[in-house]
Amino acid sequence: MTTTVFKPILPRKRPLWLLILGLMLVFGFHQERAKIQLNHYMEVMRQNPVLQELPQDARAAWWEANPQPKRIHYYIMESTWDGFHRYSLRELGWMKWGLSSLILIVFFGLDALFLRTTGHIERWPWLIVMYGLAGAIMAVFIALIPGKSGYSVAHEFLAFLQSPLPSLLIVLVPSLLERMQPPPAPPIKD
Repeated sequence: MTTTVFKPILPRKRPLWLLILGLMLVFGFHQERAKIQLNHYMEVMRQNPVLQELPQDARAAWWEANPQPKRIHYYIMESTWDGFHRYSLRELGWMKWGLSSLILIVFFGLDALFLRTTGHIERWPWLIVMYGLAGAIMAVFIALIPGKSGYSVAHEFLAFLQSPLPSLLIVLVPSLLERMQPPPAPPIKD
């Protein structure tokens, strides 16, 4: 009888992957908070066109005098980041897309590092496929479904990529499928 030896799914002897996973979660929380702050600031500027004409110090004073609280899931955002006051609405829009792209690149690197630290770096092509498919789906929804509906679907795919889920799926699913295979039949003796 032969026993199949499997590579550990998540190695216990080299727990560096736990640090990478923790880094992904902390970074994910803070990047989402930054994007929410930026989106809220842009929304308030669109609702109050007079803000777009004010200089930086006057805009900051307006925000101080007119707090714009917003409930976000489990907390209430009561203020904004002072750095936003120096940018126009158009510049903030470019900043939003640039920030999303930078965050996506960082998460791709963290996903690759997670694969490396778990001993599954040979699966990196799946990471490229996953990012490519999600990116294509996002582009299709943004291009073909105008407005909030298309943006919402694209946002969900972006949120998926900006989380530990891609690398966890790439590590766990093939490893579990491999373990579900029936053992090989013993050789036939003459």
